[in-house]
Amino acid sequence: MRQFVVLFALALASASANLIPQPGFPEGRIINGYEAQKGEAPYIVSLQTTSKSHFCAGSLISSTTCLTAGHCLLSYTDGLIVAGAHSRLSHDSVQSRKFDRSQFVVHEEYSGGVGPNDIGLIRLSKEDAFDLNAVARDGTNPVGVVSLPPYTFEGTGDGYLYGWGRDNSGSLPTNLQTLKVDIIGEKACNAAMPVTAQVATCNVCTYTAGTTDGACNGDSGGPVVKKTENGAYLVGIVSWGMTPCASTFYPSVHTNVMYYERWIEENRNDNE
Repeated sequence: MRQFVVLFALALASASANLIPQPGFPEGRIINGYEAQKGEAPYIVSLQTTSKSHFCAGSLISSTTCLTAGHCLLSYTDGLIVAGAHSRLSHDSVQSRKFDRSQFVVHEEYSGGVGPNDIGLIRLSKEDAFDLNAVARDGTNPVGVVSLPPYTFEGTGDGYLYGWGRDNSGSLPTNLQTLKVDIIGEKACNAAMPVTAQVATCNVCTYTAGTTDGACNGDSGGPVVKKTENGAYLVGIVSWGMTPCASTFYPSVHTNVMYYERWIEENRNDNE
């Protein structure tokens, strides 16, 4: 009986430890999201294994360059970039390109874990460039690029994130999800984070106080965008958050694209 009590106590302690919020990758979650309109974000891509299993998201910034999180590129040596998809399961009317590790550029100061400099590129050859002029049956252009923000851009305020991340129940939705978010800067983000998990100047966050909407949201590597009358601008790349995702109330942390624009320009594809 005593042995049972000890084992039960250890099990409870282990379960409690798992509920303590700690920094971690979002595990592909869009908490409280809803289905996006088809073609709403033509720049988002699904990064998939060679067996066509979705593992991260990314954004096309040109026909031959995909921008994503650095930790996504350290997990897989090869795979597929799938553009123009609404359903993650359908490969009809999409453009798919193979990639391998030789095409990766991961920031040289990224440590591989939760932290700053979580950014990377996949560079395609000119022959493998995505067709940005392709027209779908409904007359739309299913594949496009997202603009990098100008240096004078105000990167906070209303924004949107996109991805095929798991919902509150842990289910993986078939169709692209989106969530309207409030983008906040480093100081406001640190004020809302525990002192043990402060963010860096190279981060930007999304947060809705008192809700799980701000907790670990988005597919890793996916886009956080601001929409303007001139189109969408890529503000952030989904990086990390406090886990467990669906039950914490802290901001989600993203790589600040504006902070890394010089690095992006220096490392993006020479074919452009």
